[in-house]
Amino acid sequence: MRHLSELQADFQAYLLSDAQGASFINAIVNDAKVGATKRLSIYADAYHLRIIEALATAYPKLHSLLGDDFFDSTARSYIKCYPSTYRNMRWVGGEMAAYLQATLPQHPIGSEMAQFEWALGIAFDAEDASIVNLSDLAKIPAEDWAALTFILHPSAHLLPLQWNVVQIWNALNIEETPPTAVQTKAPCLVWRKDLNAHFRSLDAAEYAGLQSIIAGASFGALCEILQDNASEADASMQAAQYLSGWLHEGLISKTA
Repeated sequence: MRHLSELQADFQAYLLSDAQGASFINAIVNDAKVGATKRLSIYADAYHLRIIEALATAYPKLHSLLGDDFFDSTARSYIKCYPSTYRNMRWVGGEMAAYLQATLPQHPIGSEMAQFEWALGIAFDAEDASIVNLSDLAKIPAEDWAALTFILHPSAHLLPLQWNVVQIWNALNIEETPPTAVQTKAPCLVWRKDLNAHFRSLDAAEYAGLQSIIAGASFGALCEILQDNASEADASMQAAQYLSGWLHEGLISKTA
């Protein structure tokens, strides 16, 4: 008699790949009503449909963009390439953007839409963290500001988007016809505030500034980076304005 662990492993192999788990059919009893092949196909179909449902939940606007049939076929092929290794269904779609980039390079809007929607979900699920406010910074001596560094909230993500994904997402979100996909460098910031995921597009200067903050740059270094397109005085003022906005949006979690 086969051990339970062996049966479970073979059953899993069948669900993930009916070819690899083909031998498992020999462990299933046939009867006059439902044969072994039919019984197994019921479980396999249910497994794949549940994952497709989870992918549609994680990527609702990608689903709308691709349409029901194409999304279904894409999801099924994705499952074959990236079978779930998680106990939590929440994470099953983590490779969708990379998968679409590899399989649909002629339609990069799909990959970027997946990247954007995954970031929204990650922001919502991110761990809680303290928030620095303006009164906290007011306590820092002026002579310490140049070396001051900032740590962003765990929910914050920068997306180097190259297409008008945000505009398309917004149109789909209000059930309007989306604009034509257009290549336009439009980096985006995604984060969570007040238990909701937020996002906004960034200009090149703010995007560069946030990249430097994430990399560990000090406030003084941020001012120097902004001087590439402004005078020293204007760069310092711009850095202060950016910082004020980031504080208001709850983006700064710590200072060092």
